Amino acid sequence: RKYRNADIVGRQALCLAAFAIAAASSIRNIDPDAPLDLSALLAAGASPEDIRATARVEFDEATVAKDAVESYSGYFAINESSGPGNMFMWYFPAQDGNTSAPLLIWLQGGPGGSSLFGLFAETGPYVVNDDIKTLSRRNYTWNTHYDMLYIDNPFGAGFSNTEDGYVTNEDEVGENLLSLMKQFYQVFPGKKDDDLYVTGESYAGHYIPALAYAILNAPEAGINLAGIAIGDGWVDPVNMVPEYPSMMKGLGLADGDQLAKIQEYSDNCTALIKQGEYAAAFRVWDEMLNGDLYPYPNYFKNITGISDYFNFLHDVAPADQDYFAPFVQRPEVRRAIHAGAETPFGTNATDCEMHLVADFHVSMAPRVEALLDAGIKVMIFVGQLDIIIGAQLVEAYIPKLQWKGQSDYQSASRSLWKVGSRTAGYVRRARNLVQVTVRNAGHILPYDQPEAAKVMITNFVEDKEF
Repeated sequence: RKYRNADIVGRQALCLAAFAIAAASSIRNIDPDAPLDLSALLAAGASPEDIRATARVEFDEATVAKDAVESYSGYFAINESSGPGNMFMWYFPAQDGNTSAPLLIWLQGGPGGSSLFGLFAETGPYVVNDDIKTLSRRNYTWNTHYDMLYIDNPFGAGFSNTEDGYVTNEDEVGENLLSLMKQFYQVFPGKKDDDLYVTGESYAGHYIPALAYAILNAPEAGINLAGIAIGDGWVDPVNMVPEYPSMMKGLGLADGDQLAKIQEYSDNCTALIKQGEYAAAFRVWDEMLNGDLYPYPNYFKNITGISDYFNFLHDVAPADQDYFAPFVQRPEVRRAIHAGAETPFGTNATDCEMHLVADFHVSMAPRVEALLDAGIKVMIFVGQLDIIIGAQLVEAYIPKLQWKGQSDYQSASRSLWKVGSRTAGYVRRARNLVQVTVRNAGHILPYDQPEAAKVMITNFVEDKEF
């Protein structure tokens, strides 16, 4: 028996050695111009240390002249109920060196928007310079004290891709993101016990509750969900859409027959939502304002002459917000971030949106309510100058949330919030819910008011007073 046991141990050692050799070989044979498949490295038995070393982003000095930020990027293979695909992520540990820093996920909206927009235009450590070739450091990055994880979500957004696994609802969104996070923690096991916050903006008002709710219902995953932060979020359309006419009137953007037409659009859209005709509701709303799939200029643009409904002080969106897209498609950048030389970027965003047409006007309020009742911290913030998801729309749905603290919220007073000597906005809080309206900011809030946005997220994460 002694010799038999020794033989078994010997065979196990040989198997482990062969496994290690195979894992090392899989790393050595990586093509720098191919997409980096982190899931394949995990499956091959590569160690977390070796995978992190392979995923490390190394920009050349021509791109980042000095003071590059530590980061890691690559793809996780996802194979949940929507079908197989690959999701791109880019992770930045906190710059202050705190290895136990909270981890903040950033999810872009759209649907179909790349979270690299949020990285380069809003919250990340870098901004793209006017030459579209080089990077500079952002003054007010959320990455100073917090780990930031940017995920191109869902399939079809940014570098994330699939053949036919496009998601059609938020259950599938939650499944896919949860699958990614489970794999992320295998590569970065040291982050498993740290607080996790899910943040983002716009249509991420659907994605954020979807992921957080999936985590809440998967306690076996052991993910330490601490809070969510929804910026200018599309959360509860049935209570938001009816506010468009009075908001447009109040902003001086419509009157008379124009206002009557907006009222008609709004009433029709709301009625269709209540009937469960979500795809039809989207088409009405898209023709009125959104204009993504409607083949002609939307009604809002026709009557106002404004194409940027993210900030009513802008006629068109600032040009530098879009610098990131050509930058990340440069060959040397694709190589540095392991995106793959031939991987399409953003070309499937419309496919992504079309598959979610029937999801657009489904309310995420029940999931937000469940998170609040579970004690998860929730911050809902909005820019004062936003049109498409204006402050009035957000003010309309929050009081209707059915949760344990509803009466506390309704009796809570609104207070001034100052950053230095300047009034940055207004805050209302009750129990684990914080509502913030930021002055002089639109839909792309951290771009418009970067200092206020950084103070806001810090106050929320660290439970500070506003």
